Amino acid sequence: MGGRAKPWGRTLEDASRDSGYGGAADSVRSSSTSLSLCCSPATHGAEPRGVGTGGGSSSCGSVSGTLAEEADMLECRLPEPEELPWVLPQLVAVLGSVQQQQPPAECPRDALRRLSWLISRPLLRVSREAQRLSLRYARCGRAEVQSALRAVLSWPLARGCVEAGLSALSLYNMSCCRGFSQGKSVRCGLTLSVGSFFRWMVESGLAPRVHPHAAIYLTAAMESLLKELMLRILQSGEASSKINVEVIEQTVNNDPEFWGICQPYLHLLCGKNAQGILSLPETLNLNREMCKSEGTPMYSQSELRAIEQSLLVTRVGSIAELSKERILSFNHLYLCTLLLPNE
Repeated sequence: MGGRAKPWGRTLEDASRDSGYGGAADSVRSSSTSLSLCCSPATHGAEPRGVGTGGGSSSCGSVSGTLAEEADMLECRLPEPEELPWVLPQLVAVLGSVQQQQPPAECPRDALRRLSWLISRPLLRVSREAQRLSLRYARCGRAEVQSALRAVLSWPLARGCVEAGLSALSLYNMSCCRGFSQGKSVRCGLTLSVGSFFRWMVESGLAPRVHPHAAIYLTAAMESLLKELMLRILQSGEASSKINVEVIEQTVNNDPEFWGICQPYLHLLCGKNAQGILSLPETLNLNREMCKSEGTPMYSQSELRAIEQSLLVTRVGSIAELSKERILSFNHLYLCTLLLPNE
């Protein structure tokens, strides 16, 4: 009896600690979707299978002249996954939920493939950051995914993804009495499959142990990001009756929040669009909020514009200049907390 109890104890330990895919904590399978932390020249190939390309006018095609100074950083590319944790019919369902409050627009299959490929870039960036954060304890949970979202995405996008993740987890915990009568996606109120995301995270080697809440959080975050991108495409005015690849590319190229994270390069390009124009997110733009606020402003409009321009600096020449930029940044963030307490 004692000899039989030991395997049972080990099985219970595996069920409570491992990801649920047959001892993945001991040996994570090496696949082409593995999220390697280093750059490999073998990953410089074509786009993922079943995702398609966006034509010659792609926003991710080549390095433009405005990015020549960063050409040395753009030699490494993100790994190209062979499979993604969603299928095109699920993207159609997400688009249908977005179009409930917008005029309906037709989205052909090539446009859906392009949307799928664009969203796969933020998925890989967030997953790689979550993988880095999971190295210490060899475990990926909700906190690692949330921290990765805040580190990779801009403040408005990260806030929306975090709220979506918290909402999905709350619905999932409140529906625990239903047991196995419904799937996790239905219990979380999500369109994308939580099980597919969980399997993708395990097979990609995100961490030796992947908590189910991490999969729920990542699924909700990617669905929220996809909805936000589709909403901006519909609100751009170009997609009146049909969403094509050109409309998607134009919207992404002109959006500084999405253009950088949708690039295939390993180096993250933040706060600029395809033309190389730097801009701050709306939540950091205090000129409009100062006009709305009552009382005597702390800074004049010219001083606020100078502070905002200092936040767009990408290189400094000395430690003193770096200290000056840091002080201005802290002052700007302090004003954000005063004028935008909910942000």
